[in-house]
Amino acid sequence: MIWKLIFLSSFVYYCSIFCQLVNGQVTLEIDVPDKSSLLITPRLIELAKKTSTISPTNDPATGCKICEEVIGNIISLRRSNATREVMRDYLYYLCLLYTRDGPVGCKKVDTLIDIVLYIIDHKEDLRPERFCAIYFIQYQCKDPNADDWTIPLPSYPAEVVKPDIKNDDGKFLQILQITDVHVDPQYTPGSNAKCSEPLCCESGIPDNDDNAAGYWADYHVCDMPWHTMENVLETINKTNENLDYIYFTGDIVSHRIWDTSEKNNSETIKKFLGVLETNFPNITVFPILGNHEPHPADAYSPESVDKNSNVSSQWLFDLVAEEWSKWLPSDTQTTIRKGGYYTVLVKPGFRIIALNSNVCFRQNFWLVFENNDTYDQLKWLVDVLSQAEKNGEKVHLLAHVPVTDEYYSCTQVWSRELTKIILRFSGTISAQFNGHTHSDEFKLFFNSSKVTSVGYNGASFSTFVGNNPNYRIYQVDSKNLTVTDYSEYIFNVSAAISSLSPPKWYKLYSFKDAYDLPDLTLESLETLYTQMKSNNTDNQIVDLYYRFRSRDSEPSNEEGCNLKCKQYIVCLASASDAIESVSC
Repeated sequence: MIWKLIFLSSFVYYCSIFCQLVNGQVTLEIDVPDKSSLLITPRLIELAKKTSTISPTNDPATGCKICEEVIGNIISLRRSNATREVMRDYLYYLCLLYTRDGPVGCKKVDTLIDIVLYIIDHKEDLRPERFCAIYFIQYQCKDPNADDWTIPLPSYPAEVVKPDIKNDDGKFLQILQITDVHVDPQYTPGSNAKCSEPLCCESGIPDNDDNAAGYWADYHVCDMPWHTMENVLETINKTNENLDYIYFTGDIVSHRIWDTSEKNNSETIKKFLGVLETNFPNITVFPILGNHEPHPADAYSPESVDKNSNVSSQWLFDLVAEEWSKWLPSDTQTTIRKGGYYTVLVKPGFRIIALNSNVCFRQNFWLVFENNDTYDQLKWLVDVLSQAEKNGEKVHLLAHVPVTDEYYSCTQVWSRELTKIILRFSGTISAQFNGHTHSDEFKLFFNSSKVTSVGYNGASFSTFVGNNPNYRIYQVDSKNLTVTDYSEYIFNVSAAISSLSPPKWYKLYSFKDAYDLPDLTLESLETLYTQMKSNNTDNQIVDLYYRFRSRDSEPSNEEGCNLKCKQYIVCLASASDAIESVSC
């Protein structure tokens, strides 16, 4: 159980500084300087104590009330003319009071303070209910003034053009997916892997050999060194001569989110994309953004924010528009600079649509400022899919944050609307490819009890936390663009941790072979899901599915998955939006 606790506490850290507000993780012994002592009131300490006794199941209403009171205090303080310095100190000590982030982790306040002040200063109708309804969806907090927006969908066309899609003499496309690499420039082999900070393997002396950061990777709360990143790309290049395309589905920057900057993030992004190009000079890469690319992490500002402002995300869109131009045609520039998304007609009949789904991520502070179809992206998606449908094209849909996951990452309305779009255009979308969760998993989309679409999650190259690193190669029918199989490649961190020799990458499994499927048609996937639900999910197929989620890692296998765990991961595989994920 310890590894799950480590993982969950680490993930929660990467929320906003208040995402642990009602999770019962409270530190009351803090050193408050004189200038802030009057702000950290006995009432705030009393509320912090209450958080240790509530949960989404036993007292969700109290959780929402505490959130609303604390956030209301923040808004009121600023609107009482508190200075930037006072607000920064107040947020910092609230972070210490209500979370386990500690002095280092709570430094993220320094990266967020200008966004927080901008939102309070520029949104006159800002109310605490708005924040709490977005960030604490598991408590189902309500915002009575929320805008329940929707994206209109077209009716089905009377006629669809059916172009002559070549099947390349029966050959299959080979598509590499690599995701969530989280390269840490400060990773130091031999350093302390079991530290008290939110990210380890960077410094410090371990108390024993077991807690020393491995040369190639580590199962603890750590990201990946550059030399391992270079090793995996060199390995793929040498062992896979027939790759046609590469899908990179986001998250280059490390989890050191309290120490981000435009400069450091830009350098890491450019270096990674450069290494990718060096290893695959003749292969087109289709990249997308992750939630860790911006500064601050997770923050994608809406178009209404001045592009020259120090809180704008425009610098990132301009950066990737330039960097991605080595692979993408010039007609993608407009939407990339607008919001980090694009579409490419790869060849007649085959279109890729790359979304910036990070705008729906609940840890994106800007959702409190504007919670709508940011960058008009979903409206654009419907327009592109409508034209693709009329032209008889098949589409691969790339998005970092999936529609649903175990953290309810995507906001309710955005996830609901994207699901509606996916179901409407299920005849056009051949497959979806996601990242973000660091779990090897798939998502089935049902319409009238039938599977009509599938999303594949590429897991993560980063071991964060307790995983074996991986990459994946899909075999894709070159005519209808459906996935016919995929192979997962990993190396075992336990075997490589004490060795300076290059890690031994090997094929963990083929999806079709592992689950004994004749193919990966929607019908076969539906049959597989039915089998997973058999005997109340207590069966060998779910055991295998759990094993693969962490890529057969020793910590995960040692922890195991009880019946409640099995029911949960099977439920997640078919949850269609954030609320259904909460229900799991």
